[in-house]
Amino acid sequence: MIAEKFLAKNQMVFCAFMDLEKAYDRVDRDLLWQILNSFGLSAGLIQALESLYRDCSACVRINGVYSDWFDIHKGVRQGCVASPWLFNLFMDSCLQNLKVEKCGLRMGELTVKCLLYADDQVILASSAAELQMMVTLMNGSLKERGMKVNASKTKVMVFEREESKTICEIRIEGELIEQVDEFVYLGCVFSRDGRYDKDIERRVNAKNRVNGALHSIVKSQNVSKKARMAIHNAVVVPTLTYGSESWVWQKKHESKINAVEMRSLRSMLGLNLNDRVRNCVIREECGLQDDVVTRIKKGMLRWFGHVERMNEERVTKKIYVAEVNGRVGKGRPRRKFIDQIGDLLETGQIRSTLNRRGCMRRCMDVKEARAVCQDRQMEICSLCLPLWVTGVSVYGMV
Repeated sequence: MIAEKFLAKNQMVFCAFMDLEKAYDRVDRDLLWQILNSFGLSAGLIQALESLYRDCSACVRINGVYSDWFDIHKGVRQGCVASPWLFNLFMDSCLQNLKVEKCGLRMGELTVKCLLYADDQVILASSAAELQMMVTLMNGSLKERGMKVNASKTKVMVFEREESKTICEIRIEGELIEQVDEFVYLGCVFSRDGRYDKDIERRVNAKNRVNGALHSIVKSQNVSKKARMAIHNAVVVPTLTYGSESWVWQKKHESKINAVEMRSLRSMLGLNLNDRVRNCVIREECGLQDDVVTRIKKGMLRWFGHVERMNEERVTKKIYVAEVNGRVGKGRPRRKFIDQIGDLLETGQIRSTLNRRGCMRRCMDVKEARAVCQDRQMEICSLCLPLWVTGVSVYGMV
């Protein structure tokens, strides 16, 4: 969404996807306790956490043979429920130097400098020079705390609308960082042009790999149809729809996703295209009310409602409502997420609830949908119940 807003105003976004080497194992525990104290945690709680890490030792098993035991003085415990919280606080302290600098992307009154999920971090800047300064500052902050940036896995990308590629040379301690046209971050593909084609293609390919892995199971005569559909809903569909709530897609994407789902369902029923069985009959046989495209559209509307109701102080909401300064570039404006929501409201025949007579003639617009999102208890008469052609009511939207 950040790239979408800047590209709409014909501005570039410079990104550095920084990878940390053995991040969890490099946490300095003595420094961690000091950081917890600086955040205001009570002495008793800090002592309790320290007791979990006191006298830690481990050994290595190789081919059934155990090595000698050795003490461990660094890192957080793998699998412990407290470890993610401790690591997040540790990483937050690494961002302190970055917070005081006047840099990053300006979005209205908000400045976005870094996106951080565990050890997966993205540095955002408005120019190559600014990005170099921020990367150097972040690398120094991490190095002071015993962390190490893996320069070979760290990548740089520039979001831009122009076909000609802008060169962005970023170095970490003299080593040139590779610039890429696409990058997988948190399981989603981000492309330099800001489009979702590569991410959708990746989802389709992942779904095909899952189908191949499950082929022997779904083809087995010992597995009931109910079990096959349970596998389909629990494994196949989530693989295909991961991250789809924020997609901005086209008709060709809908057709591709729908086709790959039908191929899977035909395989489960032992059918092929030569059998000439209609898609609606196959879904009815499988007990599916909605196809995967409809599920994705529902997810988009749910995400829209979720963000609309979000607290105004949350960063996600601030980015969602923020406006970027600049002029719209030449040519046809790109479709944005909010444009797609408007299309879903119209093509899904979610009718207006403003009055009994008017709601029979026109569909709900985005402005009214936002009001509905804020008021879940809105009274709607039976004639005004906004139904999708697929049977989704207005409450399915929120």
